[in-house]
This record gives sequence, structure tokens and C-alpha cells, in this order.
Amino acid sequence: MTISEPTVYIDFLCPWAYRGSMWLAEVEKAGRIRPTFAFFSLSQNHQAHEGSANPPVWERDPLAKGLPAFLAATAARAQGAELGDRFRLALQRARHEDHLTLDEHATHRVVAERAGLDVARWEKDVKAADFTTLAKEHAEAVRRGVFGVPTLTWLEGRSYYLKITDLIPADRAVPLYDAIETVHRFGEVIEIKTPESEGTLAA
Repeated sequence: MTISEPTVYIDFLCPWAYRGSMWLAEVEKAGRIRPTFAFFSLSQNHQAHEGSANPPVWERDPLAKGLPAFLAATAARAQGAELGDRFRLALQRARHEDHLTLDEHATHRVVAERAGLDVARWEKDVKAADFTTLAKEHAEAVRRGVFGVPTLTWLEGRSYYLKITDLIPADRAVPLYDAIETVHRFGEVIEIKTPESEGTLAA
């Protein structure tokens, strides 16, 4: 069985990205994928969508919604891919399960402890962190046509944006991924969209 290696673009603010990440964690646990998670700033995307020609939001307002979380996650990645990913998952849970304030340093520190980071080293790396990683990954996402999160992209060029209304039970995680992989084989299919009712929009 081939293990798929998609890149998954997320913003820590987004409940859709949180649910997608929880789903993919189950698929990864089953040994079906090795995803790489990358940054996509919804704050910057909203600015671009409005047609603004201003510099990127992280240059104008480094405290804009979601941006401090990206810096905290960048610092976590400095301790290696595995710990960086643990931090990413723990921060998503802290925001969307525990309802902690996303952009507060106190939240990030709690998450660093939960993820098993060297917290003293992480604190130093946070102070030194900048938006270079976010800028690079966001630009690559835009180049790939990403417009929202979570979006799964593959090296051969296909990508899928998903909105999951509820957490996927573990026993249904792989079947959902298999269904997407099946559609992925049909290059003629470029969009599948379910009309949204009021109920499906609840986050």
C-alpha cells in the first residue's frame, strides 16, 4: 500500500482546519498518510481578497488575529518535526476544545508544556522568531491555488479544500480519506461542492 504524503495548509484560528486535522490524525494513525502541515494566514488572505495592495499583514500588524500563534508554532518547529507537529496539534486542541485564547503567550506556553517541548529553549526561540516561515509557506499556498483551510495538496498538483461540520469518528476516518483518494484519480473532476444550508455553516 502506498503511503500518501499531502501537504495540509492550516490556520490555527479555523474550526474547519481543526476538524480536518483531527480527521487526518486518525488516518495517519492507521498508517495511510504522512501529512506535512504548513501555514496559511486567513488574516492575510482576507486582506488579499479585498484587493488591498498594502504590504502583508504580518509587516503592518504583527499582532493581527492568528499571527502570534504562527510565531509560537515556528519556534516549536525548531525542536524538530515531531515536536513541532505535537505543538501544532496541541495548539489546535487548546483553541477549539479547551477554548483558550489563541494568541496569548500564556496559552502557547501551556501548549509547549503539553507537547513535551524544552520550554526554556522554546521561550528563547519565540523571542527570536519572525514571519519568514509564514511568508514562505503562505506564498507557496497561494501559488498552489489555496484559498481556505484546510486544503490538502499533492506534489502532482491536485488539491482539495474540505469543510467538515463535526469531528469524524475514528472508524470513519480512513473510509472518508479513501473516498477522496478515489476522486483524486479522476483528473477531469476539478470541483465537488455541496450547497450549504444554515445547519452546515455552524462552526
